[in-house]
Amino acid sequence: RAVAVIAVIAFHTGAVTGGFVGVDVFFVISGFLITRLLWAELGQTGRVDLVRFYAARARRLMPAAGVVLVATALAAAAILPALQARAVLDDGLASALYVGNYRFAITGTDYLAHATPSPFQHYWSLGVEEQFYLVWPAVLLGAAALLGRSRGAAVAALTVLGAGSLWLALAWTSTRPPWAFFSLPTRAWELAAGALIALTATAWRRLPPGLAAVAGFGGLGLIGWSCLLFDQQTPFPGTAALVPVAGAVLVVAAGCSTPR
Repeated sequence: RAVAVIAVIAFHTGAVTGGFVGVDVFFVISGFLITRLLWAELGQTGRVDLVRFYAARARRLMPAAGVVLVATALAAAAILPALQARAVLDDGLASALYVGNYRFAITGTDYLAHATPSPFQHYWSLGVEEQFYLVWPAVLLGAAALLGRSRGAAVAALTVLGAGSLWLALAWTSTRPPWAFFSLPTRAWELAAGALIALTATAWRRLPPGLAAVAGFGGLGLIGWSCLLFDQQTPFPGTAALVPVAGAVLVVAAGCSTPR
């Protein structure tokens, strides 16, 4: 996670032109962690305590997110001209409801442009995460109810969903770039990539340590390559997102084999 966060901060400070791929890395990690948590509970108890799951997510995310939202809204109202403040506060309201990513998509926001961004623009990825948290447990439970708690069936269903999401991301990158960048349907394949590692962790644990080390460092290399060579001219996500996502997959999979 630290690599993902540092990459995004480095992008916004201008240190690396492609650091925005840190969000893609984070999506893979989130898909892995959340799926591992949900699948373990489903295997142990035959159900998922959704109230406890959502309460845990709220305790983790809402305090800091809420403080930043309120402070930023107050600062915008006090500092910005009235019309600009109104637009920023609308962004804040959408972000508070975890749909800011769709507001930015609807308004045609270019995240990679050098224009002055909304102070709430960074909430777009949190919106994607929260929508994933809302949808994914229901999808996993539905698949388990229909197909049984078969890991193979879950992997097959997830592969189909991920392939559909990737196809949509590739199509929309050229035809509807803001929607390709900001929406959950076009980012779900990145979360699905992490989820697939969680569901196939047993296989990854059998990797020889040497091969796991090569995979892990190779994955870091792909992420670093993306950070250094991608820029605002790179059509994204599109095919370019495959590189940092593959890097994140290799790093997480290597971690399954060599937890230390």
